[in-house]
Amino acid sequence: MTAGFGLEKLGILTARYPRATLLIIAATLPLFLFFAARLEFNSDIREIFRSQSEGFAVLEEVTRQYPGAGRDILLVVEGENVFEAKALNALRFLHLDLSLSPDVKYVMSIFSARYPPDAEGNAQSLFPPQITADTDLQKLRKEVLAHPLIAGKLLSSDSKLTLIVIALSDKERGVTELDKILTDVNDTASSILKGSGLRFSATGLAALRVEIIGALIRDQSRFALAGLVLCLGLSWFFFRRWAYVAMAGAPAAVAVVWLAGAMAMIGQDVNVLTNIIPVLVVVIVFSDALHLLFGIRQNIAAGMELDEAIETGVHEVGPACVLTSATTTLALLSLALVPHDFISRFGLTAALGTAIAYVATMALVPAMSALLLARTPRKRAAEEGEYWFGAMAAAVSRAAARAIQAHPGAIAATGILITLVAGSLYAQNEPRYSYQENLPEGNAAFEAIKKIDAHLGGANSLRVMIQFPKGHKLQSDKTLAIVGKVHAILEEEPNFRSVTSLYSVERWMKEGGQARDDVFRFLEKANSPLSSRLASRQNNSVLLTAQIPTIESDVLIPVLDSLDEKLDVLAAANPGVEFKVTGLTPLSARASTEMIGKLNQSLALAIGVIIVLIGLAMRSVTFGLASIAPNLLPIATAGTFLYFYGHGLQFTSVVAFTIAFGIAVDSTIHVLNRYKLARAKTNDVDAAIGETLKAIGPVLIVATIILISGVAVTVISELPMVRLYGQISSVVLLTALVGAMVFLPAILSLTDKWLLARSRTAPKKASKKARKKVARGVR
Repeated sequence: MTAGFGLEKLGILTARYPRATLLIIAATLPLFLFFAARLEFNSDIREIFRSQSEGFAVLEEVTRQYPGAGRDILLVVEGENVFEAKALNALRFLHLDLSLSPDVKYVMSIFSARYPPDAEGNAQSLFPPQITADTDLQKLRKEVLAHPLIAGKLLSSDSKLTLIVIALSDKERGVTELDKILTDVNDTASSILKGSGLRFSATGLAALRVEIIGALIRDQSRFALAGLVLCLGLSWFFFRRWAYVAMAGAPAAVAVVWLAGAMAMIGQDVNVLTNIIPVLVVVIVFSDALHLLFGIRQNIAAGMELDEAIETGVHEVGPACVLTSATTTLALLSLALVPHDFISRFGLTAALGTAIAYVATMALVPAMSALLLARTPRKRAAEEGEYWFGAMAAAVSRAAARAIQAHPGAIAATGILITLVAGSLYAQNEPRYSYQENLPEGNAAFEAIKKIDAHLGGANSLRVMIQFPKGHKLQSDKTLAIVGKVHAILEEEPNFRSVTSLYSVERWMKEGGQARDDVFRFLEKANSPLSSRLASRQNNSVLLTAQIPTIESDVLIPVLDSLDEKLDVLAAANPGVEFKVTGLTPLSARASTEMIGKLNQSLALAIGVIIVLIGLAMRSVTFGLASIAPNLLPIATAGTFLYFYGHGLQFTSVVAFTIAFGIAVDSTIHVLNRYKLARAKTNDVDAAIGETLKAIGPVLIVATIILISGVAVTVISELPMVRLYGQISSVVLLTALVGAMVFLPAILSLTDKWLLARSRTAPKKASKKARKKVARGVR
């Protein structure tokens, strides 16, 4: 059995029946296009961290009891001075107009501010009914800035920025409906604020969902167009024949259609991570297609008949293509071991894409070759028709061969040293993550978040839900006493800039001479929208919310650990009372750190399994061991890139390591496959190295350029995590080329020469057959 386990025979079959193959494939396209048109996009950031963990269960429970915040639209309004009569009147009109929308439950703004209630429980508005030039705006400004429910939450200290919170009605909405509501909000704000000297921008999770979907849709079109144009252009640049370009491009187009249709069939939507799978499929197809086409062209140049050239090419290159697909699939399947649906489903879908890429390539390239190359001249010099790029790639390959033949020990030692040094730098990368790295940059919603971070309490929130046991009277002094203690704990932390709770209301009411007992009565009488965000009588719980700016996970986690310790002390003093800390920011900090640890484990497993598979498929322990260091080099180098650029270790980067490793190891396999063929013809190790690099070097260079060009299109994405994937993948692929063309052959040269020398000095009683096996390099 071959290294491809016989699966490469699909190419021989399709080459014998090319027209039937093309008809069958063409017949499948309408069905897959039908489903591809129904492929959905997902912009819910929470889905990234969905798992069976207690942390995610707490987030869902708190969201169920207090659903409001996740549906808010935040309108950031700014100007030179919000506290001017014209600006304030426009803002009041905007507040009232937005409140009338059927989709809006309530609106909170500076106009929600009230004086503390009087003895009758009536709380008058801080703002007078009419705001004119005679209104004492300076006094009004000071009163608003002193209000504990407004200062730092809805108005900046310099009065240049204010926040309007638009709470949508309790209803789940799709992105299309949210987009329409946002359009209406923007139109209303634009109309009312025109001429007031105020500017506005909308943000919040609802707005960000719409922005993410828009970015994903734009990415899909950009990636598909840019990837195909680059890959097709480079294919033409290398082959200089449109027939070869068509044979490389058609399988890629078919594979993308099959993938999109298959994703819709299995219910996998497009999110910020699955967004890159079409690019992955395209580059895999082009890489394998290039190796097949290069082999077929060489056979034709050697004078073979077309059928023989195709069949020989499939026999020689096909097993390596099968093995590369298998190793890439295994690397991606290792992601399925991570206990987070977002990662595991991506791994399964990407593995499906790799299988689709192999079938499309092995079915279409031989079949199209049989039809499109029928008029190709049967005999020509191998170098005839080569353009400067092909000649340059061949010259680089020959130079690499000469260097390896002259200094294999120095090259191998240098490679090992670089791998060790780079590996040590990789190990120094600390887990670091902020969920905002999943958000599209450069748009109004993202810029508004930065403004909230800079001028208010922060766009992110940490929520502490206090769950009281059954039988506890929520409207009691004990409830307020516990809330006051938790509130104080949160205010002690410098990273928590603004805390809102029942204690905030109690403190505000005390300014008006009200007692603690009056807090719940006032909230009931006032029927304030704020009360639904502070307590739930139905669930016997209360909620505290701390606003925090954007903080990296490595900074936030120690803060969360300290908070947990303090709340544990409080829980011990109040048996039966549960304190649950949650929110998207704290969940993402801890979940991403856990993800990174699991991803590192799955990557290590993938590397180990793939190296073993290489040894088994090649039937050579030597090949398996020789491939270890060259395959670790790209991962270590990419880790060094992260270290020096200060990115830290994010789950995106470890996913990129896994994907890129699965692709990069393809070069190793093709070199080993060619070297094995060359060693079967000669005992001269240097000659085998030269023949290997002459045969495989140019196509490896072109394939790597195409792979890097394909994944590099992701750097034009609006999503930072997608751009990071492209950067890391490019580093891994480039380093893998050096490892496969220089480092690996040097190790093979050293080990084979050592084994040959050992076989010559072995006792004569060793069997002739055994010595022959060693001499042939079949170990």
